[in-house]
Amino acid sequence: AHNKKWLAWTTDQIRSLGLTVPDSYANFAIVRFPSSDLSDRAENLDAKAADSFLKSRGIIVRQLAGYGLPDAIRISIGLEEEMRQVVDALAAFME
Repeated sequence: AHNKKWLAWTTDQIRSLGLTVPDSYANFAIVRFPSSDLSDRAENLDAKAADSFLKSRGIIVRQLAGYGLPDAIRISIGLEEEMRQVVDALAAFME
């Protein structure tokens, strides 16, 4: 029940930031970032930059380039406080 609730909440919040989050039925969300060739701004908003930004805030996610998704990161569903921190950090990153 916890995973279902916070996966849905996290997905909705991240989508509201303008990022793509495919539907998931697992204990994680995949977040896709704009392709760096779309614009100069997108170059600074790619998955690698997001991973670095999140790490600088103590948030560890998984880059998915090795799985053929260089534009994506995987975020595991955790406790409520952790999910709120992830969403807040992604909002700051997208600004």
